[in-house]
Amino acid sequence: MDSKTLFLLACIPARLLLIWISQKLPEKYLKYFGFVLLCMALGFFYLYFTNSRLNAKEAGGDTWWANLRIIFGALYMIAAIYCFQGKQNLVWIPLTMDVIFGLAIFIAKHT
Repeated sequence: MDSKTLFLLACIPARLLLIWISQKLPEKYLKYFGFVLLCMALGFFYLYFTNSRLNAKEAGGDTWWANLRIIFGALYMIAAIYCFQGKQNLVWIPLTMDVIFGLAIFIAKHT
């Protein structure tokens, strides 16, 4: 499977699944979901600030989005904060922004 197909058939659906989970998860588990999102945010920040993993096999060896990881990290951090605050009705917003931004930069890169 090439990197474009992998992004569209694996990465985007996985991100959409996070949005779905954020809305369907019983509220008593929201803080645990927030911890998952926090770990993802910290992962994005770590990779951004350490300039790590620049040879992504899933992207054909070129992590062209590396300089944008801070944006993805910030969106996941905001979603995690909303989870910790119990604002389930807001968690979907930064997660949806992540999908839209990811698709937009993907389309801009590949067209």
